[in-house]
Amino acid sequence: MNYLNLALVCAALCASGALKAEEQTQWYYSLGIHDFIVEDSHTPGVNTSLLIEYRTQTDILLTAAIDIYFDIDIDKLDPDHIPVWFKSDYAASGEIYRVNSDFSLGWQLDLQGKRNTVSSVEKQVKLFPELTANFDGQQLQAQLKAGAGYYYLEIDDDVPKTRGYDRSDFGNSEFAYTLMGQLGIDATAELHMQVAAQTWQDDDQWLERQYRFEMSYQTDLWYPSSELVLSAEHTQYNLDHYAKVDVNSADYLPILPWDSDTLVRLSLVIPW
Repeated sequence: MNYLNLALVCAALCASGALKAEEQTQWYYSLGIHDFIVEDSHTPGVNTSLLIEYRTQTDILLTAAIDIYFDIDIDKLDPDHIPVWFKSDYAASGEIYRVNSDFSLGWQLDLQGKRNTVSSVEKQVKLFPELTANFDGQQLQAQLKAGAGYYYLEIDDDVPKTRGYDRSDFGNSEFAYTLMGQLGIDATAELHMQVAAQTWQDDDQWLERQYRFEMSYQTDLWYPSSELVLSAEHTQYNLDHYAKVDVNSADYLPILPWDSDTLVRLSLVIPW
């Protein structure tokens, strides 16, 4: 499955929707700074994003977010790392049944990806159809999401080659399941906080776990209706799936010397 082709297809669908109903399309861009943390290593940088939201006449919400990160690569975790990496998130979601004004059941299709991170993620693709349970109160919001789909993670070759791995060992493709819980609160009219936890797992063991925190503050200080967003995303990877020998063997050496990374980001989101 070609991640770039999928991304271009989703982007084209969003763009075509925008041409048909421009008044229903919301565009945003963001500028920010970040720190990518791997164990004791800090990789700071600057970033920019393009975000699109479009609601169809049948009340299906289409969203697209494309992030570009420019790193100041000081610690050289990967000696041949090109200090530009990408992150994307495409989604389509709709309602199946509304229980009351606050609670509904729905569906969602997610396509998420990463390319070329300093933590040696060469390419990642997650394509998951999901069912959702949604609560949207006056100040409190919550969502539970569960699904099954395609999970792919490819490790960059530079560091694994020094640990005895070759090209055939770098990719891991799985049919997997995912479960996510999310809780948000409007602390004030301007301040919103949100936490989420998500796991991906195949039939035997977990593949990845992710924990997210976001705090957004609506402000007109720089630009009308803009938002200042502080976020942190911690991801843990199960490297045992790449093992060439038994993981309990004295000869086992993981494909990477680390198994997690954390992205801390401060951005100004501006409507376009």
